[in-house]
Amino acid sequence: MTTTAINYAEVLNELSVCESSVKETEEIFRNTSEFQEILENPLVDFHAKERVIDRILPVEMRSFVKTVCRHNKAELLTEIFDAYRELKWKQKGILKAVLKYVTPPREEQLEGIRKFLCREFHMQKADIQLTEDKSLIGGFVLLADGQEYDWSLRGRFRRMEQRLTRR
Repeated sequence: MTTTAINYAEVLNELSVCESSVKETEEIFRNTSEFQEILENPLVDFHAKERVIDRILPVEMRSFVKTVCRHNKAELLTEIFDAYRELKWKQKGILKAVLKYVTPPREEQLEGIRKFLCREFHMQKADIQLTEDKSLIGGFVLLADGQEYDWSLRGRFRRMEQRLTRR
């Protein structure tokens, strides 16, 4: 995620726009390729973009999207919405994580990982997305808030190879 997208997301959060309006705008943007193309196309006149925005988007979101377009950053809207969602999760004390595994974890293992994440990142809740990845050979990789915890066999082999080649 770019710094610019994160900055726009923070501004959107400070505007106190209702979350449902942000979600509705995101759905329109993601699901309507023509709308997305119009906003991202530098050849489309800004006033034409304004007219389209006024016809399609919720009132609360219009000036924000117009500002993004005015600064020629419409291609970042997807990233901005993602950053906004992450910011809202953090405010609610929810950590989003991804667990890549070879063998699916048992429920008690998953609960232990949740407790570890909550303790490590000082959050109230950890929401873990499970993804199967046979290339890990064994073990798992946990990704959370830009951190990677690699307990996979592939990662251990890579670290052992690095140690051996340094000698």
